[in-house]
Amino acid sequence: MGAFLLTVLLGAGAGTASALWQQSATASMAVTASGTWPTPVLPTPACTAGDTANKTIQLSYSGLSEVPTKFTVSAAGSNGTYGSSLDFAGSGGTSGSFVVSGDSVVFSQVSSATATVRVVATFASGAQSTASVKVTLDIGTGNRKVYCA
Repeated sequence: MGAFLLTVLLGAGAGTASALWQQSATASMAVTASGTWPTPVLPTPACTAGDTANKTIQLSYSGLSEVPTKFTVSAAGSNGTYGSSLDFAGSGGTSGSFVVSGDSVVFSQVSSATATVRVVATFASGAQSTASVKVTLDIGTGNRKVYCA
């Protein structure tokens, strides 16, 4: 500001004074979005009795950020090895439920009284998210009852 006033007062030139007064600056910024998005998280499904005879369990899910296209369910006994799986279609929403029978293929290779049921949700993008629940089985009598742990 001082240089401008001195230039104007001394009459050294209007062009120089104008140049000193009209200084400006510019800045630019580039933004790039990430090409990868986080995988939706499947919260642990709620396990409830599917019927009064304890032949089925109902697994309910809610709070998903995307709609799953399918669920794949399998079970492992005390040896930790997962056996055959069974697919269920997604409900068309971010919450829903499905029923698993104690005599389904899911439990066919489980020989222990406790099992871990693994649920894998698959989304339209191909991304998958996994959760599991513990159940107990009444397999000694051959009646294939299943209970939420």
